[in-house]
Amino acid sequence: MEQTLRFAAKSRAPQQRVDNQSRDDFVTDTVDILTTIFGLNHAKKTLVGDAAIRGVSGGEKKRVSITEALAARSLIGAWDKYVAR
Repeated sequence: MEQTLRFAAKSRAPQQRVDNQSRDDFVTDTVDILTTIFGLNHAKKTLVGDAAIRGVSGGEKKRVSITEALAARSLIGAWDKYVAR
């Protein structure tokens, strides 16, 4: 899962970063912050998985998708089936 997030963050890393931060430091910080916010620190080394490969749980997979969109700094995001409790 961490590789997925690192790729997303690296692909859209800004050219000009705060305090002349290196690209790798920016990517690492972005992944660390987002995984902490979405409670995914424990699953960093886990595969996302599919029908054939057991990976993160369904709820975690949804949070990984949202985290990936944020890491890639997507301009538009839409999620359905949101239930406020």
